[in-house]
Amino acid sequence: MTDCAISIRPLGDRAFSLYWEGTVEIGNPASKARAIDLMNFPWLMETVAAYRSITFYMRGSDYSLRSAAERLIGVLDTLAEQTLPTPRQVVIPVVYGGEYGPDLSECARRSGVSEAQFAKLHSEASYTVAMMGFAPGFPYLSGLPGTLAQPRHDTPRLKVSAGAVGIAGNQTGVYPVTSPGGWQIIGRTDVPLYRPNAEEPFLLAQGDRVKFVSVDKFSEVKSDSKMRTVQGKGESRSLTPSTPLTALKVLKSGLLTTIQDLGRQGWQRYGVSVGGAMDRLSMRRANLLVGNEEGAAVLELTMVGGSYSIERDILVSICGGNLVPTANGASIPMNKPVFLSRGTTLSFGTAVAGCRAYLAIAGGIYAPRLLGSRSMDVRAGMGGGFGRSLTAGDSIGVDPYSSRTAKLVSKLRNKAREGVSGWSTVDWQAKVGEGGDFPRATYDRIPTGRILLRVLPGAEWDSFTVESRNRLVSGQYRIETNSDRMGIRLSGGALTRTNYEELESHGVVAGTIQVPPDGQPIILGSGCQPTGGYPKIAHVLSADMPRLAQAVPGDRMIFELSDIDQAEQAIRQQERELAILTAGIKTYGQRILEG
Repeated sequence: MTDCAISIRPLGDRAFSLYWEGTVEIGNPASKARAIDLMNFPWLMETVAAYRSITFYMRGSDYSLRSAAERLIGVLDTLAEQTLPTPRQVVIPVVYGGEYGPDLSECARRSGVSEAQFAKLHSEASYTVAMMGFAPGFPYLSGLPGTLAQPRHDTPRLKVSAGAVGIAGNQTGVYPVTSPGGWQIIGRTDVPLYRPNAEEPFLLAQGDRVKFVSVDKFSEVKSDSKMRTVQGKGESRSLTPSTPLTALKVLKSGLLTTIQDLGRQGWQRYGVSVGGAMDRLSMRRANLLVGNEEGAAVLELTMVGGSYSIERDILVSICGGNLVPTANGASIPMNKPVFLSRGTTLSFGTAVAGCRAYLAIAGGIYAPRLLGSRSMDVRAGMGGGFGRSLTAGDSIGVDPYSSRTAKLVSKLRNKAREGVSGWSTVDWQAKVGEGGDFPRATYDRIPTGRILLRVLPGAEWDSFTVESRNRLVSGQYRIETNSDRMGIRLSGGALTRTNYEELESHGVVAGTIQVPPDGQPIILGSGCQPTGGYPKIAHVLSADMPRLAQAVPGDRMIFELSDIDQAEQAIRQQERELAILTAGIKTYGQRILEG
């Protein structure tokens, strides 16, 4: 494998992939990835191995992508490849066709065989887990007979059921959770591939051997909710630590309100999305304002915010989109710490600017950690304490806050008692900078309802026609209503390639602009899958992702071509602004405590 030619392909500004040309043995990229993990590079957050590539995800803003890639290339020949675990043999029963395999008939027609013959050929083959990705526990299986290869759907389905068995190109796989997807669905299994609460959450791992067995029916074909052993899906219950510190009760949940933090790091190799807050900049700012660690869990409120009964005196801050927050009917400010007394009703309306607001509570919102994060993964139906978005009747707890924050709470409590509103605040406010709480106004030359995003060329940029590349950076694309945390779907001038060959599945990141065969681009959001198979025409700069997170359906996107130097400079500028904010909060906080 080391004799093969190696190319470096940037994946936005905080990730890159090494690609090996020529013949690559299954498992070799995974063993190299393990060896690289053991080198403990300070810039390396995690690795994801694919068929003939390894994707490297970078941490922080102190290291440049170029220097990291060059350093890695320099040590490749010295690596001692790590042995992978002994492969297991796993048998998976499948009901082919009918309601469980809606694409089987068309697949069989393309392959020139009957449905029964297609199912027989598919189940007789032996498969190897070449990589994991796309969804938690999703196996990309090599070994598909060439005659059964199929193209992806021109337009991905918005919902593919958990357990669906599909084909895309020369690979087959099984959807562990209900999610969007563009594979041809030929059957379904009732075997859960992903069990988040189990000691070993994933049924399969790279290198395992898989055999499908055709069955006529299951004794009980499990529903989506039974396929996934999630935390309390559909239940309304309290979410408080062992020492109850209930902060608020949900009276009305809003459109989509979830618990989020900075996401799940280190699990992408198993297909688990990093997830976390869509607008991390606003989330971090909100936490800083109430004295929390930047990564403490918050509520992410989308478009319509709902209402909440305050169950104990708390200190909150609200950043991001303006969802018209009120306390007992009176408007309360954003971007500053606000004291709310017990018995107050905190309400939010419909967004008048932006899309998502972030509600931080001093101490941080409590939820059990699942795979290292408190975040709710909407697609996988896990985390966030409930395994779902919030509903009326849910109780939300908080962790204890610091003694310094306690002093500020005491000061503001006394101030609130002097009035009748039930709340009070400080006499200063955080300055909102580039990419902040009103992203539509960050470029004066862009009219309201139009959002400028800077982009870097993607790995398949050159495979698109010149007209398509020009169309992307000179035209406008409208955000559609079927957008979500996983992907922002756009409509506009179709983007076409000079060839339509199927790509091997590969790493993707939030901000990747994928182009399905219908030519309508999709910008991946924070809830995106770790891998994908559609061509990548471009990547949104990391520094511009908060702006994307605050876009709403109907807004029009304008793309501007940038370069890696500008991208990394923009990230460093954002971090400097946060450092200045942190210092300012400490200064003003100290003045209040001394006053």
